[in-house]
Amino acid sequence: MLTVNESQIGAATILECIGRLDVVTGPTLDAKIPDGGVVVLDMAGLNYVSSAGLRSILQALKKLQPKGGSLRLSSLQPDVQRLLELSGFLSLVKSFPDKDSAAKA
Repeated sequence: MLTVNESQIGAATILECIGRLDVVTGPTLDAKIPDGGVVVLDMAGLNYVSSAGLRSILQALKKLQPKGGSLRLSSLQPDVQRLLELSGFLSLVKSFPDKDSAAKA
């Protein structure tokens, strides 16, 4: 199960992800990614990411970049951060300690 709550901090769209990001729940996140702008994935409530979840993050990045947008991650849980480090995602997407700093960067 994945819940994605949307809010704004300034011009940034905050997508608060709660639950698991995997092959079943990835489409829930995919549907929430806007066509442009700054998007912050607040992952404080995300306790699991599978390889299919990584694909959803990569697709969000690919959707935003051509239109001048950017994707930022915030509040990574230790297991999720380790996965993103090992997979090389943190060289593609910037990570911040909280959603406020990600939105204002």
